[in-house]
Amino acid sequence: MKKSDNSGTPSRLVVADMDGGQAIDLPGIRGRMERLEFASGMVLYRMEYEALDDCHVQVQNSFSEPWIGSAMHLQGHSELRHPNGNTFSLTNDSALLMRVDPSGSLFRLFKGQLIRHVGVASTITPLLERFGGTLPEKLALFRDGSFGEVQIGQSFSPSNRLRQLGGNLFDHNARGSARMLKLEGIANLFLAEIIELFCDEIINEDRIIVWEKQALSDITSHIENHLGGDLSIPRLASQAGMTENRLDQLFRQKFHLSCAEYVRNERMAAANRWLENGELSVKEVSEKIGYSHVSNFSRAYRARFGETPARTLRRATSG
Repeated sequence: MKKSDNSGTPSRLVVADMDGGQAIDLPGIRGRMERLEFASGMVLYRMEYEALDDCHVQVQNSFSEPWIGSAMHLQGHSELRHPNGNTFSLTNDSALLMRVDPSGSLFRLFKGQLIRHVGVASTITPLLERFGGTLPEKLALFRDGSFGEVQIGQSFSPSNRLRQLGGNLFDHNARGSARMLKLEGIANLFLAEIIELFCDEIINEDRIIVWEKQALSDITSHIENHLGGDLSIPRLASQAGMTENRLDQLFRQKFHLSCAEYVRNERMAAANRWLENGELSVKEVSEKIGYSHVSNFSRAYRARFGETPARTLRRATSG
């Protein structure tokens, strides 16, 4: 990986050993990165860095045979541009499944963004063995094609479980004497989850009738404007004038999340914005999104973002 500034002149990546990865020492970027290879053929990428300037980071492909990879930001946003010009937005609401054989992909970074990124990849051969010799039909586009020519990317909404698994790759599971064993297990679950999300049939949104679409729009607006209030499914269903089961079905059809998962995601996203703004205390943020106990909020926030709310706030106020 190397960085290009606005003049297009690349500068060398200078790294130093550190616990949990290598230091990123580039003009305009600071943080750490880690690439772990496991005997199963799985490769795990973990990166945590801050963009001090607008810039691009070039990515070199390390595979020499067909492969499939996943990428997701637990925090922050960036853009990934493949050599063929296809561009994808990476956020905590947009995961990516891809195979890009040529080197030269570019991450576009934006000044002030803290990025916490996780990716898991595997070459096709060991993955095929783990699927019992036959890959799901939808994965054929990643398997086929002459190596060196394929450039494929498919983005979709991550599940709450995928976000939790991503967060687990940054919390206490990333430390300890059995660190590698734990990380390999979570990486396997992460790739399995993202493949299942990609392969599952998406329910057609057109099957939602007109009045239900309006009711769903009203409910999502209510959630956004009342994050600290009662957002239980019985209360929301009553407000929408439908059964709890139907409301949950609509959220799954529209957002690929349950109603409860959608509410949690909205609350956590708002909490992250307020903490990064640095103007509210952890307790104040906890109350604004409906948590009566800070300890419960801290656990939920860490499961989502891989760090405590106190750490996010310290970083915001120390800058």
